Amino acid sequence: MATPHKFIISLGSNLCHDEAECNLSKAELFLTELFGPDVRFSSHYSTPGIGSGEGKIYINSVAIGLTSLSSSQISCSLKSFEIFQGRTPEVKSLGIVPIDLDLLSLGGVVFKPNDLNQQYVLQGLNQLIEPSSTR
Repeated sequence: MATPHKFIISLGSNLCHDEAECNLSKAELFLTELFGPDVRFSSHYSTPGIGSGEGKIYINSVAIGLTSLSSSQISCSLKSFEIFQGRTPEVKSLGIVPIDLDLLSLGGVVFKPNDLNQQYVLQGLNQLIEPSSTR
């Protein structure tokens, strides 16, 4: 069996607040099924959209955990879930994001360095990263 590696996944939706909350909760259930019960999630929080999402409000969260899955296995699973939840090219072209799941890093390899430095990720990461103990 492969050695488990730490992953970071960002979650987001720009639907109306209740629908976005519902979709993030569904995504958390999916990720728990995919990675097991030890995956941890930040709270849900709202952030302003950036880039192509500017002018919209997003509900975001971050997930961290350990997995033996490869980055391609994870990315394929995330994309399948997004499509299942209604994220199609047509919907995306309208600026609607029912759910967005991005593998940001796995085993120290960063796939989306710009995202890791954005407030919509840092806010959730700060909730999940335990402060180092001082002696």
